[in-house]
Amino acid sequence: MKKTIKHIKSTTLLLLSILFFCSAAFAEVLQEITVKEGDTLWSVANYYLKDPQRWPEILKYNNLPSSDLNVILPGMKLRVPMLLIKEHLRAAHLIFVYNDVRYRRKAEAEWQKSALDMELYNEDGLRTMQQSSAKVKFPSGEVLNMDENSLIILKPEKKQEEIDLLSGGIRASKTKILTSSTMIDPRIEAKGVIAPDFKTRIKEDKTTLVEVYEGIVDVTAQGKTVTLTKGFGTEVKLHQPPSVPKTLPPVPGGMQASAKSANAPQLKQEPQTVVNNYLQFDVKLPNAPSPSTQGSKENEDRQSKVLGQLVNNYRVQVSTSYDFTNILIDETRPIKDKAGLDFKKNQLSDGIYYYRYAFVDDLGFEGQHSIPVRFTIDTIPPTLEIDTPHDGEQFETEFISIEGKTKPGTTVKINNSTLVSDDKGNFVSAIMPKKGNNLITIYAIDRAGNTAKKEIVVEKVKVSKNTSGDKSGSTDKDKGSSILSLSLGTLTIVVIVGVVLLFIK
Repeated sequence: MKKTIKHIKSTTLLLLSILFFCSAAFAEVLQEITVKEGDTLWSVANYYLKDPQRWPEILKYNNLPSSDLNVILPGMKLRVPMLLIKEHLRAAHLIFVYNDVRYRRKAEAEWQKSALDMELYNEDGLRTMQQSSAKVKFPSGEVLNMDENSLIILKPEKKQEEIDLLSGGIRASKTKILTSSTMIDPRIEAKGVIAPDFKTRIKEDKTTLVEVYEGIVDVTAQGKTVTLTKGFGTEVKLHQPPSVPKTLPPVPGGMQASAKSANAPQLKQEPQTVVNNYLQFDVKLPNAPSPSTQGSKENEDRQSKVLGQLVNNYRVQVSTSYDFTNILIDETRPIKDKAGLDFKKNQLSDGIYYYRYAFVDDLGFEGQHSIPVRFTIDTIPPTLEIDTPHDGEQFETEFISIEGKTKPGTTVKINNSTLVSDDKGNFVSAIMPKKGNNLITIYAIDRAGNTAKKEIVVEKVKVSKNTSGDKSGSTDKDKGSSILSLSLGTLTIVVIVGVVLLFIK
């Protein structure tokens, strides 16, 4: 009996310690308040705090010049525990804005253009327009990710942030989300347990979809609660209870991306995928059927067993950032063995991008995205410089050396030969010319398939006769003939000189 009582006391003490730790940790969440001109410590406490008598708490978290309640604090920024602040004055911050994001204050009807890092209060509205997104951060550190065409109303609570989701989609961790007929309540577990990660979306017919990627989430509608764990989702039709948990589509794996261009050879896949105007990659479900069973009853049964429901589509996204904060392309397409992105169609400029995709089933449930893959859009042809030979140059040699420079690692084709430039972009080759004019065609093809071309015409001429006086190759007969010719020439000169002398005499 004593052991039991001792055990109960120990357990109670442990639970109280945990509760104290959690409440203390939450109380340490601070909100920054900007003091207006002419405000005093008392006026700040009276306006912001639920209990103005707790003004000494402000002194605890701020280094003020005086503890006098009437000291004016012009333009100062004060840190105040969030739990002390009146609920309607607790502020969230807009920490990311992409494209067209608008806000509306509680008592106003007009939507206005939002500003980065602006404060949002209880019952303020925030909406993202087409191809727009936003991130909202609560004082607790919780961050909401808003999809395009989404509308939320912020409703901070005492223990947990809360929002109304009126349209679109939101991804959250600890925020309670309310739709027109559904409550989505993530379970906030003890320290060290993986925090929830879930997404809530409202379809055009007002059906609410909830997808859980981590943790535990309770979904309640029409008096019925369904508990979702990692990898499951539920569908809540308007004025109906949640459906039984359904398995989410699998996470894409084993992707093989490849660069492809009509004017370039297939290149070996590298971690940084380089493309010209078209990117091709594999889109295959795990345990996908073999070609011999595609379209058969066996295939359909196999998919049902593996996935719980048919997965016929995938959603592909392209962004300039690894975390996909600014999404440039967002399309849902039917699954094929090969998928592609045409960047001429989407008019993306040269630069570094990332793509990812997720499977979508017939009910609209979306699985986790694949790991982002980095690629480069490159439409600029490589430089191509030819140092030798020059156009129109003549050669007597049997071989002509061709030397030049381009981008490092570029494929160089010279007539029928192929080589790759070194790490400095240099390349050297040679051809055996025929007599007369010779056309040399040089291509430089970079990894994106961009091509530079140059043509040079050189001429091979006949070897000229040797007039240098070198007799090393002459025969004895030739030597004798040369000597004889020299003697006869000398004799002729002597005779002519003698005749001239006789005439003079």
